[in-house]
Amino acid sequence: MTNKVKWKPNSWVSRYQFNNPDRMGPLTKSFMKYVRSAEKYGIKATKRGFYKIIGRKYTPGNNCTFFASIKDAGIVELHKEWNGSYTESWYTKGPNWNNYLNGNLERV
Repeated sequence: MTNKVKWKPNSWVSRYQFNNPDRMGPLTKSFMKYVRSAEKYGIKATKRGFYKIIGRKYTPGNNCTFFASIKDAGIVELHKEWNGSYTESWYTKGPNWNNYLNGNLERV
């Protein structure tokens, strides 16, 4: 038996578990595919870019609990950088990316 990597959300509102990749929801699956593709092609995986890819309009606050929870779980990492006009934010694979895909992640 392997020891599971434990994670805890920073928000009590979150109901996301991220403990069984076989039951991955469509939002999780789409976002992980987007992050993987962005890294492969050397582009920054932004929320705005993600919404464009899935054909939905992005407005601030859309799925904020999802994005916070997938970051808290360590599946993705959030990067921020001031570009001279605004703070640019993007996502990359996090330290628990493979732990999640291998079913080795557990929420506490």
